[in-house]
Amino acid sequence: MSKLTFIVPTFNPKPEIFTKCLKSLADQSLRDWRAIIVLDGPNEDAAKIAHKVFKKIPNHYKVVEIQHGGAQKARNAGRAYVDGHYVVHFDSDCVIEPHAAQAWVDIFDKNPDVGFIYSSYKFFDEKGAIQSEPFDPWLLKVSNYISGCFPIRTELCPTWNESLESLQDWDFWLSAVEKGAKGKYLPGYAFSTSYPTPESISGKGCTPENWLKRMDAVRELHGIPKKEVCVTSLSHKMDGIALAKMIDADYMDRPNDKPSHYKTIIQLGFSLNPGIAGLHAQAWGIEHRKVLFFSREDVDEIYNSTSLNALDEYSKRFNDAYTIFCEDKAAQRILERAGFKATILPFPMVNHDEVAPLPEKPKFLIDSSDKYQHAISVLKRALPEMDIEVSNGITPIDKATGLIHFYVDRAMSSSIKRFLLNGRHVVSNVQQPFAGFLEDKVTDENFIVSMVERLRKLAKAGPNLAGMDYYKKNLNADKLKEVLCASAL
Repeated sequence: MSKLTFIVPTFNPKPEIFTKCLKSLADQSLRDWRAIIVLDGPNEDAAKIAHKVFKKIPNHYKVVEIQHGGAQKARNAGRAYVDGHYVVHFDSDCVIEPHAAQAWVDIFDKNPDVGFIYSSYKFFDEKGAIQSEPFDPWLLKVSNYISGCFPIRTELCPTWNESLESLQDWDFWLSAVEKGAKGKYLPGYAFSTSYPTPESISGKGCTPENWLKRMDAVRELHGIPKKEVCVTSLSHKMDGIALAKMIDADYMDRPNDKPSHYKTIIQLGFSLNPGIAGLHAQAWGIEHRKVLFFSREDVDEIYNSTSLNALDEYSKRFNDAYTIFCEDKAAQRILERAGFKATILPFPMVNHDEVAPLPEKPKFLIDSSDKYQHAISVLKRALPEMDIEVSNGITPIDKATGLIHFYVDRAMSSSIKRFLLNGRHVVSNVQQPFAGFLEDKVTDENFIVSMVERLRKLAKAGPNLAGMDYYKKNLNADKLKEVLCASAL
């Protein structure tokens, strides 16, 4: 029994790329493998290529011929010859990276809970790449982010649906997850492939006239409802996904790229920077109800660096066609000065984890603008008994005592809310409940003295349970749901 079996279906392949495909299998660093070449209809030339490439390793391959019936039928036919622990349905126009298969086997062998492994992949001739993302079975029900050319444990491998015209890989991975398979995302690129042509399965399936019908066909097979609300965010994706789960909506990075059933699109974050604004604006179509949450980063950008021309242009456009929300009065005042009509509605956020004990040695993370760097550098020298470091997004919140957060816009931020929801402390110039308000409009000396006193006091306190309970109650999605229901009437 081999470790890994490749099933390679092929129908009238281009000799050059088919040869490269098979050579990449023969040359990989993993030696414990087998390839099943399934000819989807008689093809003497393809068989000759396989025999020539694998001439020196005859025990590593087998050529099987079936009556022409399509790629799914060929993949299913190849399953009868699989004798490995793991199986890969590998397309005949793909070229695997030299060490990809070895990496897959190593992960499988060391992680018995992993059902399948996947990565990103590239197109030939530097025509771009398809990026994947960490495994989330909920997100997989919204749209596919896994190519069919990745390995799965043989006992968890579903049958390919031969009735589908396209999106077969989406159906395949949904079926695998329904069988209990857990995915493992491996960063990087595992293989390269040909760019889809209008005549290819992917090319035909992606056309506007076919896309929605074929998406719905897969949804129906798996009991996935058609959603009318979609959340999107190019700058705060994890928060966007969390919100979509909270309000039972979909999440898409680019919801307006293809036809959909969406009537309302909610976008978290919108930069007015000329190089980015156009991308953010592409989230909506003319037919969509548009809901926009300005983030604290957007408010800070508007306050500090947005041109009057951009403010005039976007405020007129948004006020007429968008429902605009912001976090608090500080953000609302800035947006009003910029010409935007925004309603205060804190962006919903939730934390289901139990509060972790505070670290034995106090640790405070810094999220502040450059204006406060001098004061904070003095603060570090004044408190050698504590770890005070810039937040880099790597240190988990539960490894910190609290957050030091100072910006000139004084608006509530997602980082403050995250710390409070995790039972951590906050010291900031934001005037919100439990946000640890500390006046910064004083001399540096008074500011530093007050900060030192506050941090020493918090270092002796336990978890901030009162703040956690308050924001758990006040950051739910009920108010947003009311807005969406009212707009649907």
